[in-house]
Amino acid sequence: MKTLQKALLALTLVTQFPLSISAQEKDQQAWEKSPLSKFESRNLPLSQSDTVDFQISWIPFIGTNGLHSGNVVNRVSFNVLGGYSAGTASVELSGLFAVNRGNMQGVQLSGWFNHVGQAVDGVQLAGLFNSNLDQVKGVQLAGLGNFTIGEVDGIQLAGVMNFSPKSVSGAQISGVLNFAGGEVEGMQLAGVGNFAAKNIKGSQLSLVNFARKVDGFQLGLVNYADSVGGVPVGLISIVKNGYLAVEVGATEILPLNLAIRSGKREFYTMLFAGIRPEIRSQAIWSFGYGVGTSPRLGQKTFLNIEGSTEQLSKGEVEALNLISRLYVGGEWQLAKGMAIYAGPTLNFRVYEAGYAGHPELFTYTQHKVRNERSYPDDIRSQWWTGFKAGFRFF
Repeated sequence: MKTLQKALLALTLVTQFPLSISAQEKDQQAWEKSPLSKFESRNLPLSQSDTVDFQISWIPFIGTNGLHSGNVVNRVSFNVLGGYSAGTASVELSGLFAVNRGNMQGVQLSGWFNHVGQAVDGVQLAGLFNSNLDQVKGVQLAGLGNFTIGEVDGIQLAGVMNFSPKSVSGAQISGVLNFAGGEVEGMQLAGVGNFAAKNIKGSQLSLVNFARKVDGFQLGLVNYADSVGGVPVGLISIVKNGYLAVEVGATEILPLNLAIRSGKREFYTMLFAGIRPEIRSQAIWSFGYGVGTSPRLGQKTFLNIEGSTEQLSKGEVEALNLISRLYVGGEWQLAKGMAIYAGPTLNFRVYEAGYAGHPELFTYTQHKVRNERSYPDDIRSQWWTGFKAGFRFF
C-alpha cells in the first residue's frame, strides 16, 4: 500500500513539472513573436550600442536601423524628417529634428532642434534650439536658444537666449539674454542682459550686466558687480565694494544740482539734474550725464577730473542747448560718509540761435561769455569759465 502511494506521488510530481515548464516556454515564445517584445529591448545600455557607417530614416524607427535605432551609433546619419539614435560619430543631417541618447561628435544640423543626452564635441546648428544634458565642447548655433546642463568650452550663439548652469569658457552671444551659473572666462554679448552667477574673467556687453567678481570690463546701460578689477562703463554702474556717492551742489548757472556718482574711483559715471527756480516764469532746469576719475591725493583728500554734458531748458525741452563741462577740483572728507568739493570749470555751449526761449545763463553770478561763434544752420557756440562746489554723501 505504501509502495503504491509513493508511486502515485512520484507520478504526480513528474507530470506537473513538465506541464509548468511547457506553459512558461509557450508564454515566452508568444511574447517573443509579439511586436511589443521589440520595444522592450529598444533602448539597451549605451555601452552595448552598435556602430554603423551610414543610416537613413524618415522618422524615428522608420529607416535602415529600424526599431533598433536607439541602440545604434551612426557615423553618417540622414533623417528626412527626424531621427533617434544612440549617438553620432561624424555627421547628422535632419530636416526637422535629431535626438541622440548618447554623445554627439562631429556636426549635427536640423531644421527645428537637436537634442543630445550626453556630451557634445563639435558643432550643433538648429533653426530653433539645441539642447544637451552634458557638457559642450565646440559650437552651438540656434535661431532661438541653446541649452546645456553641463559646462561650455566654446561658443554659444543664439537669436534669443543661451543657458548653462555651469562654467563657460569661450563666448555666449545672443539677441536677448545670456546666463551662466558658474565661472565665465571669455565674453558675454547680449542685446538685453548678461548674467554670470559667479565670477567673470573677460567682458560683458549688454544693456544690463550682472556678475559677482569682474576681472575685465562691463559695458552697458546698467552694470552690477560685487567687485571689478577692470572698468565698468555704463549709464549706471554699481559696484558693491566700489564707489557710490550722492552729490548736492551748485554751479554758476544753477544753484541746486543733484547727482549720483557710481562705479570705481578710478572710473565712475554721473547722472545729474539741476534747477533754478524762477518766481515770474517757468523754472530753469537741466539734466545730463558725465564720467570722471578721482585719484587719492592724501589720507582724506582726492582729486576730481570730470567731463559732462547737460541740456539746459526753460520749461519744456524745445531746442538744442547743450553745455559741456570740464571740471578739475578737490574733495575733502569732513567725516565718515561726508565730503565737500570745489573747483573751477571750463564750459562750452552749443545752441540753436534762432530759438528765442533759451534761459538766461547767469542770473545770480557775475560770469561772462568769453567767446562766441556762428555755424551753418543757425547754430552758435560759446565758452566761459565757471565753478562747481557742494557736498557729497557716501
